[in-house]
Amino acid sequence: MKNFFRISFILISFIAYGQNKISGTVFDSDGLVLPGATVIIKNTNTGVSTDFDGNFEIEADKDQVLQFSYVGFMTLEVIVGNQDSISISLQPSNELDEVVVTSLGFTEKRDSQGSTYSVVSTGAVQRSGEATFVNSLSGKAAGVSISRTSGDPGAGSRIRIRGANTILGSSSPLIVVDGSPMNSGITKIVNGGSSNTGAVNFGSRLNDLNPSDIASVQVLKGASAAALWGSKAANGVIVITTKQGQSGDAKITFSSTYSFDEISERISRQNVWGQGQNGVYSSSTAESWGDYIPDRAGGPDTVDTSGGFFTSQDGTAYYPITTKNSQQTFIEENFNAAFQTGTFWQNNLNISGGNDKNTYFFSLSNLQQEGIIRGSDYDRTNIRFNYNAELNDWMSLSNKVAYTYTNSNLTQGNSNVGGILLGHLRTPADFDNRDYIGTYTSSSGEEFTRRHRSYRRSLGNNENPIYNNPIWTTNEQLSLNQVNRLVVTPQLTIKPYNWLQLIARANVDFADDRRTFFFPRGSAGSSVTIKRRVGEYLEDEIATRDYNFDFIGRGEFNLSDKVNLTATVGWSLNDRKYNRSSGSVSDFLVNVTKVTTSLNGSQEASSFENAKSFIRSNRGYSILNFEISDELFVNFTGALEATSTMNDSFFYPAADVAWNFTNTALNSEIISFGKLRASYGIVGVQPSPHRFDTLAEGGFSYSTYSDPLLIDSFGGGYRLDNNLGNPELKPELKTEWEIGTDLRFFNNDLTFSFTYYNNKIEDILLNVSLSPSTGFSTQYGNFGAMENQGYEIDLGWNAIQKKDLTLNASLNWSKNKNEVTDLYGTNFVDMSDGASVKSVAIVGHPLGTLFGTGSRTNPDGSFDLDANGFPQITSEFIVLGDPNPDWRGAAGFNLSYKKFDLNVVIEHSQGGVFSPRTLHVLNRFGTTTETANRITLTEPLVNVKGTTFPAGTTIRGNIKDFGGGNVLLEEEWYRRSIGGGFGDSQAYNFSIYDATWTKLRELSLSYTLDSPSLKSRLGLSSVRFTLTGRNLININNIPGIDPEVNQFGTGNALGVDYFTNPQTKSTLLGVTFNF
Repeated sequence: MKNFFRISFILISFIAYGQNKISGTVFDSDGLVLPGATVIIKNTNTGVSTDFDGNFEIEADKDQVLQFSYVGFMTLEVIVGNQDSISISLQPSNELDEVVVTSLGFTEKRDSQGSTYSVVSTGAVQRSGEATFVNSLSGKAAGVSISRTSGDPGAGSRIRIRGANTILGSSSPLIVVDGSPMNSGITKIVNGGSSNTGAVNFGSRLNDLNPSDIASVQVLKGASAAALWGSKAANGVIVITTKQGQSGDAKITFSSTYSFDEISERISRQNVWGQGQNGVYSSSTAESWGDYIPDRAGGPDTVDTSGGFFTSQDGTAYYPITTKNSQQTFIEENFNAAFQTGTFWQNNLNISGGNDKNTYFFSLSNLQQEGIIRGSDYDRTNIRFNYNAELNDWMSLSNKVAYTYTNSNLTQGNSNVGGILLGHLRTPADFDNRDYIGTYTSSSGEEFTRRHRSYRRSLGNNENPIYNNPIWTTNEQLSLNQVNRLVVTPQLTIKPYNWLQLIARANVDFADDRRTFFFPRGSAGSSVTIKRRVGEYLEDEIATRDYNFDFIGRGEFNLSDKVNLTATVGWSLNDRKYNRSSGSVSDFLVNVTKVTTSLNGSQEASSFENAKSFIRSNRGYSILNFEISDELFVNFTGALEATSTMNDSFFYPAADVAWNFTNTALNSEIISFGKLRASYGIVGVQPSPHRFDTLAEGGFSYSTYSDPLLIDSFGGGYRLDNNLGNPELKPELKTEWEIGTDLRFFNNDLTFSFTYYNNKIEDILLNVSLSPSTGFSTQYGNFGAMENQGYEIDLGWNAIQKKDLTLNASLNWSKNKNEVTDLYGTNFVDMSDGASVKSVAIVGHPLGTLFGTGSRTNPDGSFDLDANGFPQITSEFIVLGDPNPDWRGAAGFNLSYKKFDLNVVIEHSQGGVFSPRTLHVLNRFGTTTETANRITLTEPLVNVKGTTFPAGTTIRGNIKDFGGGNVLLEEEWYRRSIGGGFGDSQAYNFSIYDATWTKLRELSLSYTLDSPSLKSRLGLSSVRFTLTGRNLININNIPGIDPEVNQFGTGNALGVDYFTNPQTKSTLLGVTFNF
C-alpha cells in the first residue's frame, strides 16, 4: 500500500504541476457526475468533454461564456469572469432521448426498443459503498433480485432476473463486458467440501470487476433483447461498459473509502442454564440442559487434581470438575474472541486524457478487507488500461486490458463440525472458549502437545474434539484462495462508408485459481471430512481459458422517406477450457502447522486427480431494426448456434415492436411521451459438457460384500460409468413474450413503466434415476419444464427542480409467479443435497419449495394430536412452504441542496417462508432464549412423554396450546422429541417463519467542496466527502437471522439457513479528489 500511495502522489503531482486553467465538475440534478458532457466556449469551436468522473479543464478569457450541454438535459451558460473553478448541475430537459447499450455494445435510443431494459447509473453503483459490483445493484431495478449469501469478505451473491429459469443449472445472468461475455461463474469447491457440508464461500468471478471502472450498466430482462446470445442468455443479460479516456489534458481522480462492518443479526443466547442434561451439570455432554446457574454456590469450581489435566499456552491449568460452583458465564467473551468489527479500505486512482486521435483511461485500485470473523480477509488489486486510437478517417483500434489479483483467507461455515457459528452457538454459556490450544497431560504423565480444547473435550484428552472450538477454526485452519486473472479485449472498427461499419472484436480471459485448505491434527471432522481429525492438507489448481471472437457488420439504409433500416450480421466463436488438478495429504506424522506435503510422504496418505472440460460453440446472428416515420419501431433478431455439448444446431428467434403514440396519435399537455411495446423471443441453456457419451471410470470398489473389493488391489481396471450417456441432448429452451408501456408526464417530470411477461421453460436438463435393469443408475437429459409470469413497475418523479434545490424519487415493484410443470415422472428433484429441510423442484409448486417431515394435520388444517395433546410427525415428506417472495420493491430518494446531496434506498421483500434450522437445532442444545424460561406451574400439565407435572412445580420450559389444551414443552420436547434436533425425525413446520423483510439498503450524505482556493493552492477542481450507511436497519420476523442468508450459497436452493456465516451492516467514510 505504501508504494501505491507513492505512485499515486507522484502521478498527481507531475500532471497537476503548472496547470492554470478553468476546471470543474458537471453533475446531474441528483448530484451524480455526468461523463461525456460537452463544455464549449460560446460562438467558437473550442471545447472539451468531461471525463468519466464528470471533470473538465478548459482555457477561456474572463469575458467569454461557457456552454454546458448533455443529452437529455437543458443547456446551461456561465460567464467565466474571475472564476478558475466551476462546478454546475444540469437539469433534465423536456426532450428526453436516453440511449441504451445493446448486448453487442451498440448504442440505441431507448424509446425505440420494444423489449425491457433497466439502466443503473454508475453514480448509483459507486455511491452504494459496496466492495463488490453485484451487491451495488440491490434495489436498483424491478425484477432483479440480488441476495448476499453471507457477510464473508468477497462472498458471492445470488442474482435472479424474473425468477428462476432452470433447476440444477445456474440461474445467474450472462455478463457482457465491453461487448464480450465474461466468465462470471462460481467454480465449485472440490477439496474443501460442498457449500452445505461446510465449505467456504469463495464468491463469483464477477467480483473481479472494479466498480470504479464501470461507465454504464444495463439489465436486459426479456428474451427478445438477449436472443442473439442463444444458449447463454436464458437468465437475462447484464451489459457493462467500462470507462474510456476523454480528449484533453490528463485528468485525475483519486478516491478512498474506509468501512466499518458489524454483524447485522445476532442470535440471542440464554445464560442461566449450564452444560449438562436433566438439570444436572456435566462437562462432557453436547447440550445446555444442565443446572440453574444462579443456584450455584459461587466461587471456584471443585476439581480433581489427581488425574489428567490440560495446560493452556499461558500456563493456566484445567482439571476435571467434580462440583460446578462458578456462576460466571462467557457469552460475550466467546463472541468477541471469534468475531470483530470488520473493515475494508479501498483506494482508486483514475487517469484519463488524450487528443482528438488517441485517448486513454488508466485505473489502479486496491481493496483490503478484514471480515467480521477473525482471521478472514480479502485483498483485491485491479489494474486497467483502455486505449482508443483513430488510425485514420475510416479505421479505429481499441484495446482494453484488465488484470485482477485476489488473495483471501475465508472461514468454514454451514453444516460442518468445523463451522464457526456451529461451534460458537452450541457452546454452553458457562464454558470459556479462549484457552483453545495447549498440552494435555495424562494421568500417567504423558504429554500431548497442540491439543484442541473445546467444550465437549474440556481437557483436550481426545484428538477428536467433536466440534471445533471457534477460535481453533479462526486461528489454526486455513482456507486460502489466490486468483490471477487477465482479460484482454482488442477491437478493430472499419467504416469504409458513412452507412457501413465493420467490427472485428476478440476477448481473451485467462484465470488461474489456487485453493489451499489446511486442517491441523485435532481438527473436528464429520463422516464426510473425517481425515481432518488426523490432519489434512488439500490443494486445487484451477485454470480457465476463455476465448471469444466476433465479426460484425452493421449498415444503415434509407428505404424510403419514412422507412429506415439498420441491419446487423455477425458471427461469434466461443471456446472455453477448464483444467483442475487436485491433491491431498492426510494423517500427519507430526503435529505441526507447516503447510507442506512432507507431513506424510506415503502413497496411502496421498491422493491426486485431474479433471478437464472443453466447450466450443459458434453462432451466426442477424438483427434488423426498422424505423417507420419516427413512430413505429420493429426489430427482428435471429441466432443459429452450434455447440460441442450437443449434436444438433438450434435457432433462437426474437422480435419486438414499439409504437410511440404521442408523435401523431395523441397530443397532450399532460402526457409528454407514450410508448406501447411488445416482444417475443426464445433463449436457452446448453447442456453440461461430455454428457452424450457413456464414459468409463477407474479406482472403484464393490462394497456389497462385508469386505469391500478394491479394483486397484487387483492391478486396476475400468468399467462403464453409472451414468448412461445421452446422444439426444438438447438445450433448455425458454420461450417468453411480454407487453408493456413507457409513459412520461408533465414535461417528463413523472415517468411510469409497466411490463407483463410470461415464459415457459421446456426440456430442462436433469439427472434422473433409471431402472436397475438398464445396467445404469442415472441419465442426464431433458426431463423437466416450468413457467414464470409476472409484472414489473418503475416510477420516477422529479419533484423539485430548482437552482439550489432538487428532489427526485424512484420506485420499482415486481411480482413473479413460478411453477414447475413437469418432471417426467420424477417425484421431486433435490437441490439441497444432505439437508433435512430440502429445497426442491416438485410438480405443481414453485421452484425451491421447502420439503421435509412435519406435523400431521386434520382436513380443517388443525393439528392431528396424540392422546397427550401434542402434534404427531408425518410418515413422509410434506410441502412446508414456498420461499419465493410474493413481491419485491424498492424506493429511492435523492435530495440536493447547494453542495449537499442526500441519497436513500429502501428495499422490501414481501412474503415467502424461511427455515432457520439453526434455531431449531439450538433448541435441542438448549442455548436459545426460547429454552431459558423457568416457570412455576399454576395447573397440572403433561409433557410429550405423558408425564404429568403437578401445579406448583418449578421447571424449565414453556406452556403451549396446540389445540387440545395447555401442555408443557420442556427438555423432553426440545431434546428428545420433534421440537428440536436433527434428521428426518423432526416436525420442521415448527422451523418455518415468514420471510418478509425491509432494509434500509443505502443512506448516504455527500458534500462537494469546489472553492477557487482549491485550484490555486492544491490544483484540485473539487473534493467530495461522503458518509454512507449500508443495511443499517433490517426489519424481519426471524430472531437473530437475516432471511437473505442462504445455506446453499448462490445455487437455486433457497430459504434455508444452517449455521450460515452472518450478514453485515456497514458505515463508510469516503473522499474523492478531482484534479
